Parts: sequence; structure tokens; C-alpha cells
Amino acid sequence: MENLKNKVILIGMPGCGKSTTGEALSKKLNYDFYDMDAYIEEISGEKIPILFSKGEEIFRDWESKACQELCQKQRVVIASGGGVVEHDKNIHTLQKDSIIIFINRPIEEIVKDIDITTRPLLKAGIHKLSELYNKRIHLYQKAAHISIQNNGSIEQMLSQIEEQLKGVTNETNDYQRP
Repeated sequence: MENLKNKVILIGMPGCGKSTTGEALSKKLNYDFYDMDAYIEEISGEKIPILFSKGEEIFRDWESKACQELCQKQRVVIASGGGVVEHDKNIHTLQKDSIIIFINRPIEEIVKDIDITTRPLLKAGIHKLSELYNKRIHLYQKAAHISIQNNGSIEQMLSQIEEQLKGVTNETNDYQRP
């Protein structure tokens, strides 16, 4: 993985493991790690639920700003927000000089591990999570260069990612979907 692109972007549903995987992957690659939601809170000065209470579009504007700023950095792993793929401009920004990894995880497993009441778009319950998954799954698949199933340990995830990244270099944009 020593010839990897300058940015690795992790996309997927809330609770799929982007942040946990991103932190571990950044250490393995010796890259800086950024959690996009934490970055949004930093630059906006407000917590995500507060931004959502002002309107989802206000949050999405901050998300696009964070996307632009983070994608200017080099040698980074970025755990994106779950809805970043809903805007084409974000996908175009993310794909520049990056490899995008979709972390797919069964909804039943996500619900076991996260408190959905703390997530603005998921407060309505598991049916809302399923609705969002069905809305976004094709967007994640379309945007990603690599797709990984999160149904094991972090070590298994990193091993899957490493295996999928073999042959990806800075000299090529020829990614092959698994």
C-alpha cells in the first residue's frame, strides 16, 4: 500500500464503521485522519444535531464546505458523513486524487452498535435507517472504487482493504471494482 493515492475516503451508512476503520487505516498508512462530521462541528462551531435543527440543507452546505477543505489535504484518510454521496458536487470533489472505499454493513448490525436516537436522520427508528440505506446504496456503489463488507473485526477489515488495494498506485486511475 506504499504507492497509494494521497487520499482515502471512506463512505457508507451512519454506524457502518467509517470512523473506527479510518482511524486504524490512517495509522497503518501513516496518514492523518479526519472525521468529516467532527470537522463540520469544528468549522461551524455547532454540533450536528443543532445544524440539522436549522434545516438539513444548512447541514449539507457545511458538509460540502468540509468536503472541499478536507479534500485539499494530502496523505489523509477521511471518514465522510453518511449522506455526502447525495450531492454530485461532493462526489466529484471526493474522487479527485482519491480512492473511495464503500464500507457496507447490514442494517441489523448497525442498529446493534449505535444509539440511533443521537443521529438526527435516524431518530425515527430502524425503518428510517432502512429507508436511507435503500435510497443511498446505489450512490455508494456508484461513487466507490472498492467495496468492503464490515462483518468482522477491525483487523479483518484492514486485511480486506489491503487486499483490494493491491495494484492501486499514484500513477493510475484505473480502479477495478471487485
